[in-house]
Amino acid sequence: MSKCVVIIRGKVDEHDKSVMQQYIEDNQLEVIGDWFYDYRSDDTDWAFDRYEDRLAFLKGIQEGIEQILVEDNFFSAIGQTEPFEQKLVQEVIRKIGYQLVCVSYYGFISGDSSTEKDAEELFQTVMRYEKLRLTLSRIRSKQKNQEQGIVNLEGIGKISGRKSYLEKDPELVKKVRQLRLGKHTNSEISKILYNLGYKTQTGKPFGRGMITRLYQQSELLPVEEKEQILEEMRDEYRT
Repeated sequence: MSKCVVIIRGKVDEHDKSVMQQYIEDNQLEVIGDWFYDYRSDDTDWAFDRYEDRLAFLKGIQEGIEQILVEDNFFSAIGQTEPFEQKLVQEVIRKIGYQLVCVSYYGFISGDSSTEKDAEELFQTVMRYEKLRLTLSRIRSKQKNQEQGIVNLEGIGKISGRKSYLEKDPELVKKVRQLRLGKHTNSEISKILYNLGYKTQTGKPFGRGMITRLYQQSELLPVEEKEQILEEMRDEYRT
């Protein structure tokens, strides 16, 4: 049975999941996880440049997926309405060995927003495509190296030889997960952590990119620890 992840642009309680469920059943797919759209102030209008897309991708390669399932508004809901950009993103996913599958009957909604680009705009678009391709390829390669125990010059499956925060400070990673699940923005989390004494080696607050990476690392926490975090949040809400 092939494995897949699901990325939905919309709120959980407003989403009609019938088409997605039918596709999964018809193709006998095993769903590793689903990620719903969750607006953040630092979001971009490029698919897979967004944190929920990256988390789905990371979890997917960890579990050996073949497909990433999306719906017709996957691009349009985040403002990526240029057909050329949409095709580039699809090509990125194909080139690194996965399928980006739109389960909707008529494919992606592109609209009539295609505009003529001058040479500089076209160059910038292609450069952004190349940056996305390299980033996702590195994520995939790093994960594959960790699985195979391949040692590079600076550590096993790592870009650097330093330990991850999950290894050296799991409580920090858990705190970030709790705050993100509590719908705090990266900037808010950075301030909260700074007030709790968590800071960089130079004494500054963590940047938004670091907060995203810490949350990504929290996806690797044992299931029971993730459940404990959720239970603590429920208890706090009840009180």
